[in-house]
Amino acid sequence: MVYSTTIDSSYLKTDKYGWNDQPYLNMQLGKISETQSNVTFKERFGKDITTKYHEACIAFSPDEKTIYFTRNNYNGKLKRDSKGINNLKIFSATATENSNGTVSWKDIKELPFNSDNYSVGHPSVSKDGKRLYFVSDMPGTIGSTDIFVVDILGNNQFSEPKNLGEKINTTGREMFPYITDQALYFSSDGFLGLGGLDVFESRINNVFFDTPDNLGAPLNSNRDDFGYIVNETTNKGFVCSNRKTGKGDDDIYSFERSCNQAISGYVFDAISNNRIAGAMVTLKNANGIKIAETVSQLDGKYDFNNNVNCNTDYTIEVSKENYNNNIKAIITANNSGKTEALIGLDPALIARENGVLKIKIGIIFFDLDKSNIRYDAAIELNKVVLLMHQYNNIVIKIESHTDSRANDQYNLELSDRRAKATRDYLISQGVAPERIESAIGYGETQLINNCSNGVPCTDAQHQMNRRSEFIITKM
Repeated sequence: MVYSTTIDSSYLKTDKYGWNDQPYLNMQLGKISETQSNVTFKERFGKDITTKYHEACIAFSPDEKTIYFTRNNYNGKLKRDSKGINNLKIFSATATENSNGTVSWKDIKELPFNSDNYSVGHPSVSKDGKRLYFVSDMPGTIGSTDIFVVDILGNNQFSEPKNLGEKINTTGREMFPYITDQALYFSSDGFLGLGGLDVFESRINNVFFDTPDNLGAPLNSNRDDFGYIVNETTNKGFVCSNRKTGKGDDDIYSFERSCNQAISGYVFDAISNNRIAGAMVTLKNANGIKIAETVSQLDGKYDFNNNVNCNTDYTIEVSKENYNNNIKAIITANNSGKTEALIGLDPALIARENGVLKIKIGIIFFDLDKSNIRYDAAIELNKVVLLMHQYNNIVIKIESHTDSRANDQYNLELSDRRAKATRDYLISQGVAPERIESAIGYGETQLINNCSNGVPCTDAQHQMNRRSEFIITKM
């Protein structure tokens, strides 16, 4: 672990920093114990970049060939702004391997967005090495100090700094950002907290940051807590604090965070995409045992915030009157946060068969050798009418089929008359003609069993082939 300390920095100079009457910060390399319960001094880090002023807050590129670090505005000469303030700057350095296997840090450069007139510091590099996050009070800052980001373009080229905006930055101080592939961690005294600087977490949602959450006690105290870093896989990390129980001024603490998961999402109509309120949502473990149950809210949202483990298999079962039940299997993430599960319900009259959506109603009976719509057939067809009035974007095609117990051509013509009679009935009940793509009879050409010509079958087996299908082509 690379860390900054005032201890043993006087080998360069005995001067003390006026603000706290302590020696200037320099960086050291510590060996982390196997249990991470302590860190022992190994050697000074980066003698090539060490000056008689502050060096601190280091960040490595993913390949560890480049470092970014904070230093006083000093490059052989200490510079001050018009108010006499010596601001901070971010510098970079490149690793060079020596013949004895050691590494030297060369090609020390100021980053181009530094300024003599404001401070830039606390760098953190994204895990893909494409972005650099940092703190500054440059023009455009919302509060005392804000978190900014730039794209790393290579060859000491960077995009223009971009303020992370009011979701992250407040009128107070935002400091010490640490970015992972899952969240941005930082310290702030501008959000509601326990006192002083508190550590906050903002989860990454696609390319955006969620509203920050205070990580709470015991990580945060009524004093300053900052410099948070964590391994998202092992859940182990370090944080700095000047809490009263410490040994000195700012101390480094190790921690192992517990993994807390939640499951949330919303229930929606899979045809209209409208949210569904009042659906019963049941959470079950891998053995099918019910763990929790809730009802979707007015906006279709549901939450399971308790009894959910990390990296665990669950199933979510959803039911609602007039809808088909749905079961969804999920695996929660292996770190703290929320796993999202969106669950769509099909209306009860709609079935999915081999990826095809169909409106499922009872059998439509026709009189022998007839194609007129009987009263009992109209009752079933009215269900189709009602569904199509409820879902205005549904477009269907009608297919009518017979069994094989008559002449092939006769069956083809009879089924086609029945398909078109069915279409005409739907139109007579207010369904727009353009919402019926086609109405075609297929006779006995698409049997769903082996009861073809000459094959002995029961009446029940033949009946399976006498069917009308309403296939949804658009919705």
